[in-house]
Amino acid sequence: MTNTTPDFPAAALAGLRDRLIAAAADEDTAPLEELDGLSDSALAAYWHGYVKASAAGRTGQALHATAFGSALDAPSLAVRVETGPLRAALAQSLR
Repeated sequence: MTNTTPDFPAAALAGLRDRLIAAAADEDTAPLEELDGLSDSALAAYWHGYVKASAAGRTGQALHATAFGSALDAPSLAVRVETGPLRAALAQSLR
Protein backbone atom coordinates (compact mmCIF):
# COMPACT_ATOMS: atom_id res chain seq x y z
CA MET A 1 0.00 0.00 0.00
CA THR A 2 1.40 3.41 -0.92
CA ASN A 3 1.31 6.28 1.53
CA THR A 4 0.66 9.93 0.84
CA THR A 5 2.54 10.67 4.06
CA PRO A 6 4.11 8.24 6.50
CA ASP A 7 0.92 8.33 8.58
CA PHE A 8 -1.87 8.26 5.99
CA PRO A 9 -2.40 5.27 3.69
CA ALA A 10 -3.34 6.57 0.24
CA ALA A 11 -6.33 4.27 -0.27
CA ALA A 12 -7.89 5.21 3.06
CA LEU A 13 -7.28 8.92 2.49
CA ALA A 14 -8.76 8.77 -1.01
CA GLY A 15 -11.79 6.83 0.24
CA LEU A 16 -12.51 9.30 3.02
CA ARG A 17 -11.97 12.18 0.60
CA ASP A 18 -14.50 10.62 -1.80
CA ARG A 19 -16.96 10.20 1.07
CA LEU A 20 -16.63 13.89 1.98
CA ILE A 21 -17.18 14.93 -1.65
CA ALA A 22 -20.29 12.72 -1.95
CA ALA A 23 -21.71 13.94 1.37
CA ALA A 24 -21.10 17.54 0.36
CA ALA A 25 -22.92 16.99 -2.93
CA ASP A 26 -25.86 15.46 -1.07
CA GLU A 27 -25.97 18.44 1.30
CA ASP A 28 -25.29 21.02 -1.44
CA THR A 29 -22.21 22.29 0.40
CA ALA A 30 -18.53 22.46 -0.37
CA PRO A 31 -16.40 19.45 0.61
CA LEU A 32 -14.31 21.61 2.94
CA GLU A 33 -17.50 22.66 4.72
CA GLU A 34 -18.40 19.00 5.14
CA LEU A 35 -14.97 18.33 6.63
CA ASP A 36 -15.25 21.34 8.94
CA GLY A 37 -18.66 20.12 10.10
CA LEU A 38 -17.33 16.78 11.34
CA SER A 39 -16.45 16.55 15.01
CA ASP A 40 -13.03 15.17 15.84
CA SER A 41 -14.55 11.94 17.13
CA ALA A 42 -16.66 11.46 13.98
CA LEU A 43 -13.63 12.12 11.75
CA ALA A 44 -11.52 9.70 13.77
CA ALA A 45 -14.24 7.03 13.57
CA TYR A 46 -14.54 7.45 9.80
CA TRP A 47 -10.74 7.31 9.50
CA HIS A 48 -10.65 4.11 11.55
CA GLY A 49 -13.25 2.64 9.19
CA TYR A 50 -11.44 3.60 6.00
CA VAL A 51 -8.10 2.33 7.26
CA LYS A 52 -9.65 -1.03 8.19
CA ALA A 53 -11.57 -1.31 4.91
CA SER A 54 -8.60 -0.40 2.73
CA ALA A 55 -6.30 -2.74 4.67
CA ALA A 56 -8.79 -5.53 3.96
CA GLY A 57 -8.41 -4.81 0.24
CA ARG A 58 -11.87 -3.33 -0.27
CA THR A 59 -12.40 -0.96 -3.19
CA GLY A 60 -15.29 1.00 -4.68
CA GLN A 61 -18.66 0.63 -2.99
CA ALA A 62 -17.35 -2.24 -0.86
CA LEU A 63 -14.72 0.12 0.56
CA HIS A 64 -17.35 2.67 1.57
CA ALA A 65 -19.77 0.09 2.98
CA THR A 66 -17.10 -1.67 5.01
CA ALA A 67 -15.67 1.65 6.21
CA PHE A 68 -19.08 2.80 7.38
CA GLY A 69 -19.67 -0.41 9.31
CA SER A 70 -16.21 -0.25 10.84
CA ALA A 71 -16.71 3.40 11.78
CA LEU A 72 -19.87 2.48 13.67
CA ASP A 73 -17.90 -0.10 15.65
CA ALA A 74 -14.80 2.05 16.18
CA PRO A 75 -13.26 1.45 19.60
CA SER A 76 -13.28 4.42 21.93
CA LEU A 77 -9.49 4.63 21.72
CA ALA A 78 -9.75 5.14 17.94
CA VAL A 79 -12.05 8.13 18.27
CA ARG A 80 -9.81 9.94 20.72
CA VAL A 81 -6.84 10.33 18.38
CA GLU A 82 -5.41 13.68 17.29
CA THR A 83 -7.16 14.63 14.05
CA GLY A 84 -5.33 17.85 13.21
CA PRO A 85 -2.83 16.31 10.77
CA LEU A 86 -5.59 14.22 9.15
CA ARG A 87 -7.80 17.30 8.74
CA ALA A 88 -4.88 19.15 7.16
CA ALA A 89 -4.15 16.31 4.72
CA LEU A 90 -7.81 16.02 3.76
CA ALA A 91 -8.21 19.79 3.37
CA GLN A 92 -5.15 19.89 1.14
CA SER A 93 -6.52 17.06 -1.01
CA LEU A 94 -9.89 18.83 -1.33
CA ARG A 95 -8.41 22.10 -2.60
